[in-house]
Amino acid sequence: MHYVLQRVLHFLTLPRVVGLYIVLFIAAALQNYLLGFGNYNNYLMFAKPFHNLLLNKSIYGLHPNLYFDNYKYSPTFAWLMGPFYYLPNLLGMILWNVLNTVVLLAGAWFYLSDEKDPAHQRQVALLIIILEALITAQNLQSNNLIVGSMLLGLYFLRNERVWQAAFFFVLCLFIKFYGVAAAGFFLFYPKKPQFILAMIVWTALFAIAPLTMIPPANLMSEYREWFEVIIESKLGLQVSVMGIAQAWFGMPKTDANYRIIEAIGATLFLLPFLRFGLWKDRLFQRRMISYFLLFMIVFNKMAESPTYVMAVTGVALWWVTLGEPTQLDRILLALVIVFTSLSPTDIFPAIVQREFFQPYNIKALPCLLVWARVQYQIWTQPNTASHSLRHAS
Repeated sequence: MHYVLQRVLHFLTLPRVVGLYIVLFIAAALQNYLLGFGNYNNYLMFAKPFHNLLLNKSIYGLHPNLYFDNYKYSPTFAWLMGPFYYLPNLLGMILWNVLNTVVLLAGAWFYLSDEKDPAHQRQVALLIIILEALITAQNLQSNNLIVGSMLLGLYFLRNERVWQAAFFFVLCLFIKFYGVAAAGFFLFYPKKPQFILAMIVWTALFAIAPLTMIPPANLMSEYREWFEVIIESKLGLQVSVMGIAQAWFGMPKTDANYRIIEAIGATLFLLPFLRFGLWKDRLFQRRMISYFLLFMIVFNKMAESPTYVMAVTGVALWWVTLGEPTQLDRILLALVIVFTSLSPTDIFPAIVQREFFQPYNIKALPCLLVWARVQYQIWTQPNTASHSLRHAS
């Protein structure tokens, strides 16, 4: 197994991996276009609400002449997608996937720039992520863009470039608002007042951007509708701890039960922040970021398969912190690749997916196990500022 892995890494050099991302994600857009309208409705739901902004009409509610399903994103995102509105669908879909890919690649590239061997770490991390990123690209979703923006924000935050960091976090806020939670890691870094100011300024600028097209009263109405849509959104497929608890243990599907699980997850996530002596420790920061990316999906009641690029990015960033992976670490990574990333593919028969993987939320389980492993490593990390990243176990 180790020999095979080494051969794969030797052949798939970093430039080839980057090229593979671009080629595969362009092919995903082309495949969706050739399969017909029903396969690229997600893209239309991103690109076409701009039409209603042009007409000063609400972007919310049903608009079957433009796309099916309800638009659930901000007015600012509809405004930002204006250039795609004017493009032919095929060209727009290709450029949309390329944009998502470039931002994801840039995020991983810069985030890992200060590793001991950044080229190798980028190569390994991108290979771990690629299957999940492809699933997102096949669904023409924005998750690759969100993950890449979060990583770019964290990179700039680490390098005390707070205005650039705040830009990417606020961009996440106006696409999928939970991405802005990564901004909480500003606690680890200097220039805290400057960062808070940058967040406020960028949030205000993004929020009022649609005023270039619609009057203030209409924009306020759109924001009220957006908040209502968020509150009233139906649950996703719950490929998460919630889904596991229902399928494995018969937990009733109620808001009260979800809140209990969310509270447990949030408490377990926040407790390591009490290790104040490690806040400036580089390894602790990296582990907490991996831990966060896993937590955001594993404990998310709205989690679906295309969102798992975030969790698996957390797995990849955890893996590259390991100086000497243990046998347990290797097993956990293999479980993620096989049962999280490969389980929705044609490698497994449809009956296995339909009767076992999907109803029992198998996709979520390996990431939950890695999340527990990272938590163990965080709590057992020596409380010393001189602890080196390369001494991780």
